Amino acid sequence: MIRRRALLEDHRLTEREQKSMSLLELIRQRGPMTRTELSQGTGFNIVTVSNYVGDFIKHGLVGERGFDVSTGGRKPVLVELNAKAGFAIGVDIGPMDVPKIVMRGVITDLRGAIVHQRVQHRPVTTMDQALAQAGEMIRQLIKTSPVDPHKIRGAAVGVGGILDERAGTIRDTSHHGTRTSYLALQGRWEGEFKIPVYLGNDASFAGYGEYRLGLDRTVENMVYLYSDVGASLILNGHVYWGSCGSAGEVGIYVPNNDDYISWVKGPGFVISNVWDLGLTTQARKLIEEGNATTITQQVGNKLDEITMEAVIHAAQSGDQLAKELIEHSALNLGIRIASMVNLLNPEVVVIGGGIEKAGSLLLEPIWRAVKRYAYEEPANLVDILPAKLGDQAVALGAACWVIREVFSQA
Repeated sequence: MIRRRALLEDHRLTEREQKSMSLLELIRQRGPMTRTELSQGTGFNIVTVSNYVGDFIKHGLVGERGFDVSTGGRKPVLVELNAKAGFAIGVDIGPMDVPKIVMRGVITDLRGAIVHQRVQHRPVTTMDQALAQAGEMIRQLIKTSPVDPHKIRGAAVGVGGILDERAGTIRDTSHHGTRTSYLALQGRWEGEFKIPVYLGNDASFAGYGEYRLGLDRTVENMVYLYSDVGASLILNGHVYWGSCGSAGEVGIYVPNNDDYISWVKGPGFVISNVWDLGLTTQARKLIEEGNATTITQQVGNKLDEITMEAVIHAAQSGDQLAKELIEHSALNLGIRIASMVNLLNPEVVVIGGGIEKAGSLLLEPIWRAVKRYAYEEPANLVDILPAKLGDQAVALGAACWVIREVFSQA
């Protein structure tokens, strides 16, 4: 049984925990491998590697199989991750203020491969009710799971809002700043399910999932943008949670509607909490002003049913208005990204949250803005990529956090 600890201890792993994490993560990504290859890949001496691998084998996390090609002398034994040694639950409660939203839950093995999942409608509701539904999602995942429930090592829930882990609260940014305490509920879940349960920001978990499962190479510094409402900051290989767990809010807090009106008249990069980059709002406005577009055909002329996906589909079909909407939104987002590239100097910026479905219509203007507004040195280094995990990013990232704890505490 792993122990639950504060998310804020992410970068405070002991030397042993860090070595366990590094070795098991390398085996997960590249295994099967020899002990020599593990030593070369981590920089740890062969004696240290052998000692750790011995412990992993003893606890069933790693197994030996076959032999690698010998270059002389005894054939080296390959070691690989026993992905079925444990399982992790990840839950995404979904954004609070988006209609027709769904809640997603997954169970993964230790490689992050999904072995079971559930998706259910979640009405727009309060954070208290959404968290209660998350508990029921965990309950149903365990009840219907095809794997031994005793092998489930932990659960993590991604929530949208401002997290204060020191106080054990989440501030719901979509319901007039309502703050909800989750500590008692978290304790009840752990008592019922007999596993540690983590709560974290959905954008941070989604970014961690992309970092572990979505990239095709190892990087140390990455920024993940969850559409335009949040970010995950991976710095020196660790999630940066901030002082209380709320790091990654890329927008400016707007106290009331009057202030919002003054903000939207300013530069686009200060507008906060616009889930779809403002595509649906701007589309409705321009259509009401009499601009022709095929967006209306996709929603049966019901302007209230215009979605980000409808705008993207119209743009990809050649609709000029939709293409211009995406271009304008992408340039504004590109300005924000340029400022983050200057500030953090990441190797990769990953764009997710659904807006990445626009493909090159989005990425090309973003790249032009970054090249124009970021300094040459960090701009030349950074890659700007679409997210790979799609709608499952938060749930998979939450499960990856549990896997991280399993690996580090091995």
